[in-house]
Amino acid sequence: MGGRIAVDTQRKVSVIMPVYNVEDYLEQCLDSVLAQTLREIEVICVDDGSTDGSGVILEKYQEKDERVRVFHQQNQFAGCARNLGLKHASGKYVIFWDSDDFFDRDALKKLYEKCEEDQAQIGVCGANRMDNASGLVYPSGFYVVKKMLPDVRPFSKKDIPQFLFNFTTNVPWNKMFLREFLLEHQLEFQPLRQANDVYFSMTALFFCERITVVPEALVTYRMDNTSSLTGKASESRFCTAQAYEAVWERLSREPEFDAAVRRSFANRALDALLYSLRTQWNIQVYQELFELYKGRLLEEFDISGHEAEFYYSEQNYADLQQMLLWDSQSFLLYDFRSYERRFKNIGGKLALAKNELAELKKENKRLKKLEESSSYKIGKILLYLPGKLKQIWKRAGR
Repeated sequence: MGGRIAVDTQRKVSVIMPVYNVEDYLEQCLDSVLAQTLREIEVICVDDGSTDGSGVILEKYQEKDERVRVFHQQNQFAGCARNLGLKHASGKYVIFWDSDDFFDRDALKKLYEKCEEDQAQIGVCGANRMDNASGLVYPSGFYVVKKMLPDVRPFSKKDIPQFLFNFTTNVPWNKMFLREFLLEHQLEFQPLRQANDVYFSMTALFFCERITVVPEALVTYRMDNTSSLTGKASESRFCTAQAYEAVWERLSREPEFDAAVRRSFANRALDALLYSLRTQWNIQVYQELFELYKGRLLEEFDISGHEAEFYYSEQNYADLQQMLLWDSQSFLLYDFRSYERRFKNIGGKLALAKNELAELKKENKRLKKLEESSSYKIGKILLYLPGKLKQIWKRAGR
């Protein structure tokens, strides 16, 4: 009793996990990984320069279970940590799980068996979201959008060129990858503070010839973790732009990056650019990004200049038209008003956010004179929107 757990040395899956200052959640995460019904795994944890007790927790788990391997590096962000883990991986498949999430006991087994059955290079699964403050778990249809899937399994961009980048998100943690496929295409994560998974996931989906899906939710993603990078979006303002520019540069050289696939890219990029604006906390940064997107990227990524049918989201299309029409301050005001109207139409889905919505309405009354605004008043909205609006929108299932 109390000895180190030994397992079969054959590794079917390598679980690669970047770790940074998540001591409050790390044990729950690791317990759910090590309790997987698929036993022939290795768990490669890369401590990305944690300053809390995360490193000590990792060493404890490495001592008691030989499937756990721990590496330490100076803080270089999650992308570099994942790259280091991939270099040490030996499993037939790899999966990149986050260290503050937790997982269905059969997650690896179901993904592995589905990938084996379909001889797939990528297996994609659904996921739930958990509000970190309340502990409530919400279903989400964004990680596997069933209406965008083809009837065949496995599939590739030839089967759904217009939805290649839209049937799932760019997160790596709901995808299992054939390691040989990643090595063949020399796929790595970008060394960015945020959005480091965009290039990796999108290029992988593009080059993949055999994709399969397990639509059920096998991952529970923890939202609003205070140690995450969401609240530091203004410190990494250009990461989203850099990530999508890297994807565009790589794929635009490929003959199969045709009009249909470009449409898929444009819709994914538009959603990301709008979201990046809404997570900014600094008025100057907001204006910088707005001018970059409107002045160059909307045209460069072939996002603007199309009829309404080109866009998969009516709201994104409406936002784009206003973005093209107005300056940054006017668009910010429009976006604020638009969010409030959208919340009113959500109905019952907002029951769990009733208090936050009341606060939003109260704040809105205070800002009725924004049309005559100064930078100070707009700055107040910027400080308010990324927290309250994004929180409500997430809870409403957006």
